[in-house]
Amino acid sequence: MTRRGLIAACRRARRGSVAVEAALAIVFVLTPLCFGAADLGLTFATQARLDQAMEAAILFAWGNPTSASPSAIQTVAQSAYGTAAPSLAMTTPVLACYCLTIANGQETQTASACGATCASGQMATYLALSLSASLTLPMPLPALPSPITLTSAGMVRIQ
Repeated sequence: MTRRGLIAACRRARRGSVAVEAALAIVFVLTPLCFGAADLGLTFATQARLDQAMEAAILFAWGNPTSASPSAIQTVAQSAYGTAAPSLAMTTPVLACYCLTIANGQETQTASACGATCASGQMATYLALSLSASLTLPMPLPALPSPITLTSAGMVRIQ
């Protein structure tokens, strides 16, 4: 068969066209969808780990208000988060104190210095905490920034 005859035969042939179309659909549609699903799953799993670490740190501070130092809270959060990448970053816990007054069945809070005495006699101390992790996606999508910074924040009354 001559070269011209081979080209003409290829143009007339219809066998395999479905296989080629299926291969193109897999390469250009299904593969990016699978990579996107993997990135999304990794993002959700990392956010769940952050939330779990936040919950452990908040419960530790709530249960141990006198011994809840920033380093102890960091240790508890890191233990709950685990050692898998990405690494956990914690801001320094912030204490906020308020004098509580109750009038007409309503509780109001007035900002006060921690350790000060309140006219009402009741002081409320809150601990605010923020955890974050910078996640680099294995197959970043053009529409998403990489790395993605995930955060979890919480506040608990410790006194």
